Amino acid sequence: MDNILLKYMENRFQTKIIPPKKEIFCEGPVVTISRECGCTAINIANLMVEKLNATTGKNWSCLTKEILEQSAKELNLHPAKLEYVFNSKEKSTWDEIIAALSSKYYHSDRKIKKTIAEVVRTFACKGSCIIIGRGGVVLTHDIERSFHVKLQAPLEWRAAQLQKIYKLSMEEMIKYANEIDQKREILRNYFNRNALPNTVFDVIYNCESLTDEQIAESCVGLMEKKGVLGKHLVI
Repeated sequence: MDNILLKYMENRFQTKIIPPKKEIFCEGPVVTISRECGCTAINIANLMVEKLNATTGKNWSCLTKEILEQSAKELNLHPAKLEYVFNSKEKSTWDEIIAALSSKYYHSDRKIKKTIAEVVRTFACKGSCIIIGRGGVVLTHDIERSFHVKLQAPLEWRAAQLQKIYKLSMEEMIKYANEIDQKREILRNYFNRNALPNTVFDVIYNCESLTDEQIAESCVGLMEKKGVLGKHLVI
């Protein structure tokens, strides 16, 4: 018991952030999409996949829940056990101790976040993928053939989009959007150590004034011009 507690406390007070392994050369290409709550990224990502498949002759993929599932598989946990990380929650000290004593598959918050980071890097290094959220912009920004998108819109417009899904009041949806935005920022900042400036993104789109099709088409065009698609362009 004493040894377990000692090991736990030693791990607890080590540096909070464990950066993912970046020693493996990553060529890409990879796209990341960060979004404010209420800006739907999946539709844009799927449109981009269709356009990129046609443009490059490669099979592109859109990744979001796949990152959670692969991380859970590597940790031998059910994906639901990792959801709290993306909700920016952390176990209390006693929760961690109890979990460590009661499960042979116990993993600390730091271990789980490290695994998620490495899974994101693995997918990115394989290339031809679009990563939605999951701290992707931070974890892949060093990859030369990468393209980073941010989707935003006025809060009231985003709340109105959420109302169509959840059928709740405007006030409730505004509160919900603010909470989700804060949680996503906490996760990005965990991997980055500091708040992210907008300059990390290649382009920022206003979802209120542009259609999903317009954004997807613009992204692919900019990727070509930036050289992200490189030699894989279909001639």
